[in-house]
Amino acid sequence: MPHYWSDMPFDYLEWLAPVLPESWLISLYEQAKAQKTTHLHDDPYVRPVIRISDKIAVKCGHGVTPGEAATQQYAYQHLDRRVVRVPRVYRYFQVKSNSSWPIGYLFMEYIPGKTLEEVDLDNDDISKRLSDIVSQLASVSGGAIPGQISGGTLQGYLWGDDGTTDVFHSVDDLNHWLNRRLKLLNKEIDLRPYPLVLCHLDLCRRNIKLLDDGSLCLLDWGHSGFFPRFYEVAAAQCMNDDGAYIRSLSNAVKNKANLSEDEEKCIWLILRARAASLRYIFEPRENNLLTPADLESLPPLPPLPPVEPLPHK
Repeated sequence: MPHYWSDMPFDYLEWLAPVLPESWLISLYEQAKAQKTTHLHDDPYVRPVIRISDKIAVKCGHGVTPGEAATQQYAYQHLDRRVVRVPRVYRYFQVKSNSSWPIGYLFMEYIPGKTLEEVDLDNDDISKRLSDIVSQLASVSGGAIPGQISGGTLQGYLWGDDGTTDVFHSVDDLNHWLNRRLKLLNKEIDLRPYPLVLCHLDLCRRNIKLLDDGSLCLLDWGHSGFFPRFYEVAAAQCMNDDGAYIRSLSNAVKNKANLSEDEEKCIWLILRARAASLRYIFEPRENNLLTPADLESLPPLPPLPPVEPLPHK
């Protein structure tokens, strides 16, 4: 990085970020990361987000994908900012690392405010506002391909611990992924009748900011994409957050959407498929892991030995 970097006009960094060399931006990120005061959260289980100026924050990590950046920018462009704010994306790039996954760098607008974890608000009031936001998201329709804007595999609560290894090119592909798992229950799902709309799929309190003007801002679009509208309800039931908040949010979103009986059934099936993904390995085997078919082919376990009574003292 050049010696005059410290003289760089940071007030204009949002204009310079799209054109500066990647090595300069990475150095700036690393310098800011070394200063603990620039960290926007302290959760070790969440990919780091570092504020590098008054107007720019950077999200960095192996799981920060082109699809996240593209979908966040699409949301910024298409959502009504009077209903919900979304940080603008200034720059995204990947750097190859020693692991099989590249490291993604997402440079975006820093919007000051407090997350819902940091404020004491009535769950019902905030859930009503969030249901309006979910309705606004659902007004943004996608095409015929589920998932994120630029494609790729998917991460999030509904896809098991490791996400998908498949890339979905159609709703039929999504149906196939789900039905492989639902076969264990002799169940089947067909999502073709339902339009694909924008979903955030991670509306936990740390990902929602309350701004000084009272508006709400959605952060962390890593789980987002285009899915049937009831995917938002299914994902809410899997979040690791306050139980009362999750119940209030789920009920408010369902009531606002006025879901049909068939949509409620789809939610149940999606959650069953998720449970199967958490329990079994469905993809090609590595390291001799067992698939559900392997488990079914195993001989039955021998009976347990009889339990002997405890000796009397």
